[in-house]
Amino acid sequence: MAHIRDNCKNISTTISIEQYVMDHIENYRFDKRKDNRSAAITDLILKGLKYEALLQKKREKVLG
Repeated sequence: MAHIRDNCKNISTTISIEQYVMDHIENYRFDKRKDNRSAAITDLILKGLKYEALLQKKREKVLG
């Protein structure tokens, strides 16, 4: 469940990920010069969601 703080516009949540994923996130963060880990994770999630939407659109086009 997400936590909404009174003094912040963003929702907070806790996730657990494997070390190799964290290593990739950190590399992405510094390669793309993101301000912090949250910005890197948010960017990666949004890219993944856009990619999933593109795949879904292609599936629907193939299936008619």
